[in-house]
Amino acid sequence: MALAGLAGLAMSCASPSAPADSSPSPDKSMVRPAASPGGGALASTPSPSPLMPSTTATGLAPSAQGGETADLKDAGGGGEPSDAGKGAEAKAEAHAIVADNQVKPAEGSPEELVTRAKGLFEAIVKDEAPLGDPFWFPREPFIPLKDVKGPEKYWKNLHQAYGADIHKAHRKQKSWDGATFKGFDIGSTPKWVKPGDEANKIGYYRSFHGKIRYELEGKNYSIDVHTVITWQGRWYVTHLGKFKK
Repeated sequence: MALAGLAGLAMSCASPSAPADSSPSPDKSMVRPAASPGGGALASTPSPSPLMPSTTATGLAPSAQGGETADLKDAGGGGEPSDAGKGAEAKAEAHAIVADNQVKPAEGSPEELVTRAKGLFEAIVKDEAPLGDPFWFPREPFIPLKDVKGPEKYWKNLHQAYGADIHKAHRKQKSWDGATFKGFDIGSTPKWVKPGDEANKIGYYRSFHGKIRYELEGKNYSIDVHTVITWQGRWYVTHLGKFKK
């Protein structure tokens, strides 16, 4: 499976993930985590991190809907786990991911999404593309997700286009003085894109034409966000504007 070579990335998101519901398809294949130093089995649950587990991660949650998870038990007969064991448990839970990515995104605009969308707005206002990177789809899960030749190069091309689109959006106002971020709205109804539908090895939810809303000089405006897709239940931009391959 494409996820086999993905260990090594530490969590680097702006805020915790907020998947609200689970997606439909259970997956019973699961790697059980190793026992903690206190003797307890470590729980595998969907990660608050949207990226990939580090080399210290011990397992993958099979699916967000109905899949088995390892129960947290104390093999020593009910005693409290050691401090080291608690730390290992927390680390395992933080890094476990849902292997098939079928984590349904939260409805509406959760706080973590609004925060990252505001970062993109500030990138446009200040004409500083890196400020928008927290809303950009991360490289590490993109590489195994896409079924294309040279996914690393493809990601780089998309990221460069994202930066160019930020500069282009900045030029749409003569002055951004006093511009105020008002919110972000998901566009079209999220659709599950199964593996193989869009040159992808792993499925994801997709939505078109989200809107960053802002106010400037007493008038309301919006910035179109062409395409967002999910990783572990969180939305990320793959195309800010139209992308030509």
